[in-house]
Amino acid sequence: MADPELGRRHIQDPNATASKIPHFGYPSRVVPCSVDPGSCAYLDAAYWMQDLSMLYTYSTFPVKRHTHPSIEIMAQYLTHCSLCIHRFIMWGMIGSILFIIFALRVANPRKFEKPMQRRELESGNMAKNSLFSRAWGAVSAGARRHLLKPEESLTRYFGHVTRLQVAILCGILAYLFIFTLVGIVYKSWVTPVKQSTSFNIRTPLGPMANRVGAFAYALTPLTVVLSTRENVLSLITGIPYQHFNFLHRWIGRIIFIQSVLHTLAWTIVQARLYQPQPKVYAKFIAEKYIVFGIVAQVLIAFIYIFSIKRVVMWTGHEFFRKSHYIAGILYLGTCWGHWARLACWIIPSIGIILLDRGFRLFRTFAIHRKVKDEKKGIGFKAAEGKITSFDDGDGGLVVRLEFSHDQPPWKAGQHFFLCFPEITVWQSHPFTPFPNRLQSHAHHAYIIRCLKGETSRLPLLAGTATTPVILTGPYGTPILDKTAPNILAIAGGTGISFALPLAAAAVAAASPTNNEIPAHRVELVWVIPRSQNIEWVQDELNALLHSYPKNVIVRIFISRESPPLELGAVDDMKGSAGDNEEKVTLRTKRRSSFMWPQHPHLRVSWLSDHHPDMRNIVEDFIANQPAPPSSAVPTGRTQVVASGPAEMGRDLRATVAAANDAGQVWKGRGGFEVDLYWDNRYF
Repeated sequence: MADPELGRRHIQDPNATASKIPHFGYPSRVVPCSVDPGSCAYLDAAYWMQDLSMLYTYSTFPVKRHTHPSIEIMAQYLTHCSLCIHRFIMWGMIGSILFIIFALRVANPRKFEKPMQRRELESGNMAKNSLFSRAWGAVSAGARRHLLKPEESLTRYFGHVTRLQVAILCGILAYLFIFTLVGIVYKSWVTPVKQSTSFNIRTPLGPMANRVGAFAYALTPLTVVLSTRENVLSLITGIPYQHFNFLHRWIGRIIFIQSVLHTLAWTIVQARLYQPQPKVYAKFIAEKYIVFGIVAQVLIAFIYIFSIKRVVMWTGHEFFRKSHYIAGILYLGTCWGHWARLACWIIPSIGIILLDRGFRLFRTFAIHRKVKDEKKGIGFKAAEGKITSFDDGDGGLVVRLEFSHDQPPWKAGQHFFLCFPEITVWQSHPFTPFPNRLQSHAHHAYIIRCLKGETSRLPLLAGTATTPVILTGPYGTPILDKTAPNILAIAGGTGISFALPLAAAAVAAASPTNNEIPAHRVELVWVIPRSQNIEWVQDELNALLHSYPKNVIVRIFISRESPPLELGAVDDMKGSAGDNEEKVTLRTKRRSSFMWPQHPHLRVSWLSDHHPDMRNIVEDFIANQPAPPSSAVPTGRTQVVASGPAEMGRDLRATVAAANDAGQVWKGRGGFEVDLYWDNRYF
């Protein structure tokens, strides 16, 4: 992009002298200043503020107000050196935070702990945790108690998020607010206009608007990387990519606000403070870089409006995703056209998008690269899935998708993006698999609720013999804490596809036939509206209960049905959640077209018209930890893994936060350290 006209835009005539001082992100400064003293003073202040703006985003040595030529040459040399070093302040802070998180992950003493063995439990000879381990646990418990709790007063604005997420956002806002105002020359100059009796009013409003715009450019790569699936931040922090969605949305909104302020400020300067009008503003608005800026402003306004949750509900998630991608790419291009001197932020943003898309395509082709037959050789072959449709009992539909695919290997809790070519090749959605009958990870099974959009057409494929499926993944970081002796897996509705494989993986590590295997106590809690929903995973529940009969308890809460009259042969007991709970025995009768799993460790609660209390469920699980030496399992840390409605996540966060007690953990009582992994990859 060509420079704006320096004669008008920057007061001085660039042809008046050959001496120029380069300034990163801004046109070079023409020296010496040959205009009126007021304009020269304004230029000194404007370039000084501009250099500070670059320092706060992309570091460069500020060129101060010099008078001696030798000092000007030295300043120019230092500026060039600083451009080679490419130091950051804002991004340096971000990098420092990421480095600290990575260092804490490496130093985590839990990584070096040996899981408690069964023979140690039975003998009662258990090694005590080290001082460092107890200190780590106490700090972790204290942080969860204060930061995991949802901020109810801000739910209207932020949704069901934790205090930690709000605190990070507030830290970003504080940095931007402080450094937007620091280093501004709060002074105005009244300068004459050539060949006119009018006067220009020169204020710091323009340089401040430039700083706000520079921050918006500098934040662009961050909001882009927060939105990617192939996320380098996940590799560094261990946090799954979907948990960055909150920051992605809000940093995007910050950029939108900054762009509005930038546009408004320069409109005031060019349409009001500079004279004569309307000649100045008409010439300003017709310049090429301003046209690019206007288009960029329209695009980011479109992105913001059509990413509001209520608007997404009106337009559909598919429209949101497609329009988001297209408008986002166009926005980056127009930002480059608006101010190419800050393309150092736009180029990485475009590069991140291309790399993310490239890795996705590579994953997909790597997964589906198969030998079709001897004649055709190697080619792209989709998985062949079978779909079974279920009525959820409330007028909705749920489908179960099954297929065999041996690549790539995946861990419990990870998810794939699935595309159904018979519906459309332009959409894919995230779903969590579980092994069919819990036998092999080469046999995928998915439980999918049919909502609006693509999934609403899945039941139409249930009548076909097979359905081609294209998958990309797996995505997600390892979830289970192998050293935690107590695992509580909670699911709401179709969230069972997340919780069930985690419960199976945890209980598989606690095989009762081997004393050298870590001992785990595992409980699976599933909240469903109708008893017939059991048939979604009845084979897997049977396999879980009968394969590991001593290590797992399954509790099912049915929220919209009363106890059936035909359950005549049950052992009544008072459920820990405060409702009538039955232990289903072999004498339980068949209710419908499905058969209840039969096992003494399967407990069913019929709630009629309400949901179970998550606090009671978690507190009962923690309170029922047997004390060593016991033939069962030890007391110790608890990990809660859960997936379900947003309200369930809110309640679990509050409950787990309250269950943590740093003081008790410091004393060596691990039962007061409770961790939570909440699966949330939706808008």
